[in-house]
Amino acid sequence: MPLPLDITRNPERLAEHLRAQNLPGQRSKTAITRLRAERRRRSQPMPPPLSLARRAHDRLLRNVRAEIERRGGETTIEGKSSTTYLEITDRQNGMVLVHADGWRYYSSRVPARPALLSYLWGPDDAGSGPWAVRVPGTVTTVAVALEWLTPAAVQAAQAAGMRVRRQGDVYAVETQNRHDGKGAELLPESHAWRPDTRYLVHQPADGRRHRPVRLPWPVRFVQQTAYGMGRTNSRTDAD
Repeated sequence: MPLPLDITRNPERLAEHLRAQNLPGQRSKTAITRLRAERRRRSQPMPPPLSLARRAHDRLLRNVRAEIERRGGETTIEGKSSTTYLEITDRQNGMVLVHADGWRYYSSRVPARPALLSYLWGPDDAGSGPWAVRVPGTVTTVAVALEWLTPAAVQAAQAAGMRVRRQGDVYAVETQNRHDGKGAELLPESHAWRPDTRYLVHQPADGRRHRPVRLPWPVRFVQQTAYGMGRTNSRTDAD
């Protein structure tokens, strides 16, 4: 005979009934309450599976955030009671722009202030990478980020129809024969120009292997700069 509803619906009375009848599976009021909560949780319908496009988006975003963190960049803006995360705002030609717009909390003595973060992420021309650079927080598209990052000399060469290759933070710009190799003496330590084989070699300090870029035509070298990782407005080597 089933128990009355006023007993089964009341964990405290049900616990008393089980003890009084010396029935197996005796439980306290707390245990019965927890068991019923667990049953309710398990009976909830499963959320619908994420679409293939959403899974690809989330995987890409994880990779972008991981590269930014590896380079010492911030991937969140911490508020007093909330966290704003980087999100993808634009994608173009394999490059991704991530951006966050939030309020940064400093301390109880300093009021929260609006904060912006933006980074450009992608592979280099040799298919190596990935790389990530910090750009002004107001930037939300790949095109604007590239315009800000690209040195004026490189933009002028591209406008003139000259060939340009990029390896990390170094641009190899087509030039006249008499200027071939110009700027090689100013290359960062991680880059080396080998005129005998016409290869630009990149060996980052982190030990990762980047494929050399062969440049069979006369080139001069121009370096790219970006904002330093962290909370600074100073510009530094981009890669």
